[in-house]
Amino acid sequence: MMVLARLKKPATFSSVVFLPLFVCLFAAFSAAAGGEAKRRPNILFILTDNQAASLIGAYGNRDINTPNIDRLAAEGVKFTNAFAVNGMCSATRATLMTGLMPSQHGVHNWLDDAMLKQWPRDWSAVAEYRTLPWTLQESGYQTAMIGKWHLGQPWKPSIGYQHWVTFADGHTTDFWDNQVIDNQRQYRVRDRHIVDYFTDKAVEYLDDYQGDQPFYLQLNYDGPYVNPPTNMGPARNRFYSQYLEQDFKSFPESDFHPNLEQQEKDFKAQGQESAFLNKIIKMSRQMHGDQTTRANIASQNTLVDDGVGRVMEALRRNGLDENTLVVFSTDQGNFYGQHGLWTHTVITTPSNLYDTAMRVPLIFWHKGELAAGIEEAAMIGQYDIPRTLLDYVGLGKVPLQNSPGQSFVETLRGQQHRGREAVFFEQEETRGIRTQRFSYWKRLDGTGQPELYHLANDPQQQRNVIGDPQFARQVRQLDQQLVEFFQRYSDEQYDLWRGGVAKGSVARPETFQALYGEDWAPVTEVKPVYHP
Repeated sequence: MMVLARLKKPATFSSVVFLPLFVCLFAAFSAAAGGEAKRRPNILFILTDNQAASLIGAYGNRDINTPNIDRLAAEGVKFTNAFAVNGMCSATRATLMTGLMPSQHGVHNWLDDAMLKQWPRDWSAVAEYRTLPWTLQESGYQTAMIGKWHLGQPWKPSIGYQHWVTFADGHTTDFWDNQVIDNQRQYRVRDRHIVDYFTDKAVEYLDDYQGDQPFYLQLNYDGPYVNPPTNMGPARNRFYSQYLEQDFKSFPESDFHPNLEQQEKDFKAQGQESAFLNKIIKMSRQMHGDQTTRANIASQNTLVDDGVGRVMEALRRNGLDENTLVVFSTDQGNFYGQHGLWTHTVITTPSNLYDTAMRVPLIFWHKGELAAGIEEAAMIGQYDIPRTLLDYVGLGKVPLQNSPGQSFVETLRGQQHRGREAVFFEQEETRGIRTQRFSYWKRLDGTGQPELYHLANDPQQQRNVIGDPQFARQVRQLDQQLVEFFQRYSDEQYDLWRGGVAKGSVARPETFQALYGEDWAPVTEVKPVYHP
């Protein structure tokens, strides 16, 4: 690993005789500068939607143009082993705000838009916890969220955000016709792709920034998305035409997954042809191997990249680039043909935790502060990101309630390689541990069999070796680590493996009703809101 450039340390005097003189000189300098020491850096956190690391040029994709994200990676620190905690957006976003696992914060899956009207008007899924924006706001930051929310009701600012621009739905059903909440105003956006709209609002925020306080801007793009119906067939954006004749070598040509074919038969036998998951499976079959769908997905990635470039240019134009930490990541990946699968981890029964969906891009960029062009293989869990951001801006001692997260600031600055030995993730009835050599998944009793993938021999995870005797010792060790982690980092009320409940919705409630009784159901209740 290359060594990152260390931040410059202030010179020190070898004798306390010089201390009074140093204090006087420092005080005089501060007064001349307006009485303020160097303030904390701004934070621009760009979070995309369902963008597998493998869709980005900097992570090896040669079919899709992402020059601006690639430039961030070339000028910053790129992590190659960062992993989501879950395969669904609401759950991962809750973790990125709190540093907690789904079995701690209670959001285990997407929050179903169909239930939005049933939820309390002011309900926010993680409002009871200390969050990243609350912590930054109480430390003097201006806080702003622009983009996709999907953590409860969208109508007013939540969890410590002040500036607030979002759209009314969690899911993206149309890139071109959306009701938006722009602080105190509501209106429809029909004249622009919603990704372009969010870029416009972020650029506007940076252009209007006055500089009296550091800012934390969370820019949550709802692209590239990669789900039907928005990504199925032709796209409506300015980059689509350039991909129509593209030879997409990065999109697998494998057979449609047999598990999905069996589920289609089961749905039909049960008379559930209109079930939501069955609709997704049918649309996935249409997307599989379809050239227009591939061009659609590629173009949405390039559109997001174009937005990243425009926002970075706004930073530079306004003289904000030298004191702004930029973080680029996604909530989780999506399948686009790998293993014969499309969309999310819950598309199979039981859920799966393949790397395509769980490995996320993670790039840190800070002009003049972090070395350029570093590729870092340290294992990083999503729960580590809030802790690291707080540590980076000098708030490392602020506690995040029982978070498993650890700061990797020292790794960022090249002072020490501090990667984890393992990261952990969960998708309702399936839990997993990922090391450099293995990916092991365990299922809740009665819901499926465990799986093991030996990544050194099988990086594409094509062969489940759980029954191979030569790996019996590794399975015991990984299983013990997995059990011990969730024994320590879970809250009984939200631990689905101990009869707990989920907030909002789950993919298959019947799974838990069969285990815990017909009365089992997700809950949505307003908890006392955290205040600093």
